Order: sequence, then structure tokens, then C-alpha cells
Amino acid sequence: MKIHSLKSSTFMLLIAAALTAPLAFAQSDTTASAPAPASAAMQPGAMAPDAMSQSSAPKTWRELDTNNDGKLSKDEVAGDLMWSSHFDAADANKDGFISKAEFKKHAADMENK
Repeated sequence: MKIHSLKSSTFMLLIAAALTAPLAFAQSDTTASAPAPASAAMQPGAMAPDAMSQSSAPKTWRELDTNNDGKLSKDEVAGDLMWSSHFDAADANKDGFISKAEFKKHAADMENK
């Protein structure tokens, strides 16, 4: 009789464990960060929060050409989100700089898109 009772107890314990295991895994992870709430700032076309540390509006030629040499380097556009991400596309002759003509052409191309 004791063997039958032990088998029943083991079987019941296994059933209980099987039924409660999914509950243990269903608990939320409190260490994970909650998703940011949807707001007007996160609408399509809006910048991510880390990108907002850079300038949100493209700067003018005068603002970007900080050393007044008549061309823009990657260092000069690093603080401008649009020009830093479009530098290679705007540098049409691939000389590592954006000339004023390349700047105007790329700005016009971007406006027409």
C-alpha cells in the first residue's frame, strides 16, 4: 500500500509542477525597461531620443563651415544629423569634402523628395 501511496504522491506532485510551471514563466521581467510611450515626438519621421542630442534642423552652410575654408569636412558636419548621415551622398566627387555646389545640389535634391 505504501508503494501505491508513494506513486500517487509523486504523480500528484508532477501534475502540480506541470500546471504551475507556465505561471512562473509568465511573470514580467521587472528589470527590462518599459517601452517609451507613443507621443507626438515619436510619430513617423520623428527622430529617436539619442539622435535628438544632435541638431534637429539642418544647419546652414555658414553654420557648418566653421573654419571658413569653403568646404565641409565630416568633422564640421558631425553635429548635424541630416548632413552627417548624408555626407557620403552629398560628396559627389568623393574627395572627402562637400563643396558649396555639392551642398546646394544635395539640399535641392532632398527638398524634391
